[in-house]
Amino acid sequence: MANHFLADETGSTQRPDMVSGLGSLSFINCGFFLLLYGFGAMAMLGIRSVPEEEFISMLTAQADQFKAMMGEGAEAQLEEIGTMLYHSGALLMFLLLVRTVARFIGAIGMWQGKRSGFNIYAGAQVVGIFLPHIVLPLKYLGFFGPMMALALVALYGTQRKRMG
Repeated sequence: MANHFLADETGSTQRPDMVSGLGSLSFINCGFFLLLYGFGAMAMLGIRSVPEEEFISMLTAQADQFKAMMGEGAEAQLEEIGTMLYHSGALLMFLLLVRTVARFIGAIGMWQGKRSGFNIYAGAQVVGIFLPHIVLPLKYLGFFGPMMALALVALYGTQRKRMG
């Protein structure tokens, strides 16, 4: 695999340690979520063979085990999520899968030292924060996930000057 890193102060064109560390984490993360969203998309397509009421009742029955941990209004929220998953779950999983593929392509590019890899990765991360909300209501926009995505973009961004 060709290395496109620009020389540092010492003249070395080796992959920076930061890119090696972050790249390893990104590959593990992308691999896990490619599997998760791939199987999730297939499962969501399979759920369509079950009547909606039966799916919601199965979901509610499973959640009853955790009733003590759930707060007020959790049953209504569970029904809302169940209905959304039944109707749009496959689309949601597909959107998340596309985002993960784009992140993976960007991570490979950065691993090779290409600045375009950073651009693809950063775009996928930032757009990916909001992409699921084509299906999900914005009230499900979290805090930790988007902050982690932006932190990774910022950390990779510190290495842009070395990417060709």
